[in-house]
Amino acid sequence: MPSSFPPASLPAALDPFLPSGHPLHTRTLSLEAFQEGADAVRVDGTILDLRKCGFVPTGGEIQTAGVIHHMHWRAWVEDPSGRIAKLEIAQPVVAMERGAATGGECCRDPAPRLQALVGTAFDPGFAKRLAGVFGGPLGCSHLLTLGQALGAFVPRVLADPRRAAEQRARAERVAKRVLVLDGFERADGVLEIALQLADYRLAPHANVVEFLDRLTLAREVRLLGEVAARDMQLLALRAAARERDAGNLGAPWRDLDAAVTPLAGDSALRGMAGRIRARLNELPPTEENGLLAEALLHFAPGLIQCMPALSHRLGSFYARAAASRAAASPPQDASNPLLTSGGFPDSCFMWRSGGATAATRRG
Repeated sequence: MPSSFPPASLPAALDPFLPSGHPLHTRTLSLEAFQEGADAVRVDGTILDLRKCGFVPTGGEIQTAGVIHHMHWRAWVEDPSGRIAKLEIAQPVVAMERGAATGGECCRDPAPRLQALVGTAFDPGFAKRLAGVFGGPLGCSHLLTLGQALGAFVPRVLADPRRAAEQRARAERVAKRVLVLDGFERADGVLEIALQLADYRLAPHANVVEFLDRLTLAREVRLLGEVAARDMQLLALRAAARERDAGNLGAPWRDLDAAVTPLAGDSALRGMAGRIRARLNELPPTEENGLLAEALLHFAPGLIQCMPALSHRLGSFYARAAASRAAASPPQDASNPLLTSGGFPDSCFMWRSGGATAATRRG
């Protein structure tokens, strides 16, 4: 007897969000909140970057496919003030370990700066304080991205009136947010960037009879963008959203294309954050639009992570650089690296102006 599950085909509403091409990279951010008694919440954040193909010289080393970033925030937060009582940072996998080519420095070196946030709150000024102690050449762009995501997530968790009215067991998970970005390369030189952001609110275990009773609310946003690999121009962008709960799992996706298509036609990198904020400021301040804004703000950082997987496009570029050095008078030292790839200048501590790894860009 044939099974009726899973369905024979995907819902038609998902068709516009099915990317195509060769897989390049996946970035995942996972944020979770746990009730730690009546007056505290613990929040955990993890960022993971998985490069699926290619390699790139960076920091005096060849960075290959595989896990290239794996980093954590863990904060104990006073409830309901949002004040950070304790903060722990871990970076199991970083792009650059300590070595001669890095001048003895490492991606983990700036992490202690984040302790300056202890005693401050996840409030409207958090993003500015975070940038002040850890932005640009002061910190790590990936831990910064994770901190910014927590800065948007935690206040919403603390302000949820349903959570405040519920009795929960200690260390019970109350909310989770997951962002997954996937990059693909098409044969015509276009990159497709698929992004999914899901925000979950969870009922107390004490109220659960059937397993789906645990799901109080799930808000989801999908994006699919097309980017020209040659110049990083955003060619097209689509969006959709839906809201579900345990009694409405089949809720339809709503088309949000009108909110995002005006962003196409400009760079997918430079200036995009400002354009996103300006565009979303024109829309009603709803929960859906807030989640859409947060998803959009992760588009450019995720796209940057996809670029090193395009190393096959750099072959002729490296060859020209090598020929230029060989023709120099006197010829340049052949032991010098040809080129290296990494963050933009001053985008993080390891790529700060005057740093050891920044010097490897000469050539």
